Amino acid sequence: MVITDVERSDIEFISKTIGCKPVAHIDSFTEDRLGSAKLVEQVSMGAGRVTKVTGCPNEHKTVTVLVRGSNKLVLGEAERSLHDAFCVVRCLVKKKFLIVGGGAPEAELALRLEKFAKTLPGEAQ
Repeated sequence: MVITDVERSDIEFISKTIGCKPVAHIDSFTEDRLGSAKLVEQVSMGAGRVTKVTGCPNEHKTVTVLVRGSNKLVLGEAERSLHDAFCVVRCLVKKKFLIVGGGAPEAELALRLEKFAKTLPGEAQ
């Protein structure tokens, strides 16, 4: 199957996923540039169509997340939220420790300081 009109930003991702090399002109199209997948199909999604590729050789190294929203504001917020979540996952993969957020370290520190203060005599607390 030949897929045309691919966004330039998506070419590297698709090439990595299916194990192919991009071809800009038909004269440079050779067998060593081909990739493989078990199934490639076009699926209708809303008013458009999406090309779905499954059974890739690098299946567990790449993933695509499709996000639909009612307007650009919702999509922008979803994109920022996904970016934040992916950054957390990337950091956990690089360094295998986690400090929780939402004021949890400060709350834990306050509890331990209170417990320690109760062991001190008189007004030293």
